[in-house]
Amino acid sequence: MRMLAYTGLALAAAYGSPLPLGAQDEHQFSFSSVAGNDLAWSCEGSGEPTITLVAGGGLSAHDSFGRIYHSYDGPGRICMYDRAGIGESTFPEPHTRTLNDLVEELHVLSTNEHWGDLVLVAHSFGGFIARAFADKYPHEVLGILLMDVAHEDWIPRLEAKMRPADWVIMEGILDWNTRTFHEDYIEAQESVRGTKLADGLPVTVLSRGIPHTTIRLARMSYEGVDLYEAEHQALQARLPELSSNSEHRVAKYASHVFNDYDPWFVIEEIKLLVSRR
Repeated sequence: MRMLAYTGLALAAAYGSPLPLGAQDEHQFSFSSVAGNDLAWSCEGSGEPTITLVAGGGLSAHDSFGRIYHSYDGPGRICMYDRAGIGESTFPEPHTRTLNDLVEELHVLSTNEHWGDLVLVAHSFGGFIARAFADKYPHEVLGILLMDVAHEDWIPRLEAKMRPADWVIMEGILDWNTRTFHEDYIEAQESVRGTKLADGLPVTVLSRGIPHTTIRLARMSYEGVDLYEAEHQALQARLPELSSNSEHRVAKYASHVFNDYDPWFVIEEIKLLVSRR
């Protein structure tokens, strides 16, 4: 039981479980049936494009984007949704899903609700989903904003460099995530390698300026925490290579969950990205 508790803490550290959000504006969820699940979604505003928020692993849309969603004052409408089994969405027959499953879930939802052309704003693990979606449905995506997202080489580099005891903690995180939220990080990591964005697609990469070190709660060594952070940051510099039309910004005063530190930075970057399309 103690080990399971620590694994849960480690998961929260790695995937960005946020500080308490506090009081925020309320919103009304609607529901759409997708693959036998009732997906919770909400939209505000009107017009084009549809700013589509793709949450981090194991996080509800509100945890990844609540302040951003409620404060957005740019062009178009803004929409968020909970993937099956997370937040307000149901998952009556849970099973581990592939990256393509997660892409199709979003595509069916977007089609059902007539969201039209999308600007994908993805947090953490959600970056894999956004990239794979844009590869599969390039004519439906006008741009992508990546919020401190994972790079496909991050976990392999940690496995190669971490002390054995620290790597055991990381393996526990990944296993716990798959069993709890039914999203296979390793499969998604390998699947996204085969994707490619349309030439010239506007892409903005946002990276954290404050180290994300709460994985120390799982008793990872100081050396392991430093490696965890350093490898993530080194790979952020490679994400702009995804497109010939990319920009890279650092959120100076934000750690991994930008929503809890500097939602205004994200909102302004969304507006700039929309203007580049």
